[in-house]
Amino acid sequence: MLEKKLIQTVDRRDFIKTLVVGATFILGCGGGGAGELSSSSNVNITQKQIKFGLGDDPEQIITTTEGRYVLETLKPDILCMWINGAKDNVGRVYSPSMDYVRDFAKRGRFTEYSRLGYEIMVITWENYDGQNTSYGQPTKGDYHISDRFLADIEETLSYLSSYGRTVYFALATEQSTYTACRYDCSRRYEYSDRINDTTIEYYSKLRDNLLKAVRLIKSKMPSAQVGISFGGWLIEFKEGLDFIKYFEPVIDESNAVFFQSMKNNKSSESNGYGNPESILKNAQFYSKYGKPVHLAHYMPDSMRQDVVADDMERMSNPEYVKTLSKYLSSFSFMRYSLLANNGYDCLTKTAKFRQLLKNI
Repeated sequence: MLEKKLIQTVDRRDFIKTLVVGATFILGCGGGGAGELSSSSNVNITQKQIKFGLGDDPEQIITTTEGRYVLETLKPDILCMWINGAKDNVGRVYSPSMDYVRDFAKRGRFTEYSRLGYEIMVITWENYDGQNTSYGQPTKGDYHISDRFLADIEETLSYLSSYGRTVYFALATEQSTYTACRYDCSRRYEYSDRINDTTIEYYSKLRDNLLKAVRLIKSKMPSAQVGISFGGWLIEFKEGLDFIKYFEPVIDESNAVFFQSMKNNKSSESNGYGNPESILKNAQFYSKYGKPVHLAHYMPDSMRQDVVADDMERMSNPEYVKTLSKYLSSFSFMRYSLLANNGYDCLTKTAKFRQLLKNI
């Protein structure tokens, strides 16, 4: 849901080094060890097609004029939907998204999506600091450590149990931010993106509940791909790498791993390190776990169409796509509405990139 600003421990000079992992990459996508893969890593580097996903509301994509225009232009493989955690006025956690999930099921939409050939990606997030006022109070991370979260996952599984295509679950996306306002909002950056004596209270509960969610999904839907969804910024600094390591028990139990990329600016505005470079570096990093790696949601958090256009143009280099295809299994665009009026030719350029992903 956001682009995370890097904390001061990041060495920005590392962003523009060329990372070499069995090949020379044309974009100079960072260094500093985070993207390095040891020769003993269980990594599949076979070139493959990258599936393309589109969100954030499958109903509107399918049924509205604007949505169908983007849908027919991009012809995605995956429709993405969100289960967002919220907190009501008396402090109870819940997900308002479940009303939509139930409505999809009631009206036979999941059957329709499957018949049309679309896979489904379910992404979970919560209103941790109250940034979405329509979701009530800040949850401060309480949704994903609750029994309500597990119950919502189980209910969603009941609707998708007979889904005829692959279903993906990208759990607790951007979870390293959930403690931002849990302890002291004025010191939010001391409590985000790191495991310390304060935050371990929360993250130990989150890790346990995510393990329960992964096991639940695997038991109810063995064909699903499920895993935790990390902020794309975490691989850039030591505390972030330590954070990922803390959640390796969840990664080990999962059969996929997810990340996001929502940088606000063009690469040229960010010392040569924007979404294209971050996406490739993350894909390389997570491939060391030997599981399918998915970009759960891409989109500039700034909603700048010129950034989308620039990102897509940079990524629409056949050599970039060939390299990316060795590590990444799917690439999902977060909100179709940003593309609808084709500002800066962003839809046209996204369509070109999407076609390259398909024709590797």
